Order: sequence, then C-alpha cells, then structure tokens
Amino acid sequence: MVTIRKCPACGSKKIKHVRGRWRGDYAGEKYTVPNLDYYRCPDCHERVYPPEAMRKIQAHSPAYSKRLAIR
Repeated sequence: MVTIRKCPACGSKKIKHVRGRWRGDYAGEKYTVPNLDYYRCPDCHERVYPPEAMRKIQAHSPAYSKRLAIR
C-alpha cells in the first residue's frame, strides 16, 4: 500500500492511516465498502484514497458492476 506522510490539500504532516467502513451512493443506490484503508487529515478533513482503495471502492460500486455487466 502507498504510504502518505503529508496532506496534499493543506500540507499537514498529521495525516493518518484509517481503516473503516466506507459508504457511497450511486444514482440513489447506497453501498458499503468494508475494511477500506485510506488516509484522513485531522486538520482539513481531506481524505486520500490510494490506488488499492479506489479498486476496492470500484469493486463494490453499482456504477462499475452495471457497466461491466453490459460488456
């Protein structure tokens, strides 16, 4: 996993690794991604999602499942 040591939005070095449940909404359809690893800045509340996190979000998202089912 990518390690982020500085917030890209505000420059704070307090950015922290977080693991938790992530909730999304696509076209009114809610979905949850369990055990998602990402970074959150306590100063500006920016969230940073490494490539691994984005792949996991896409795997759970109805937007991608519907698009892949059409192919």
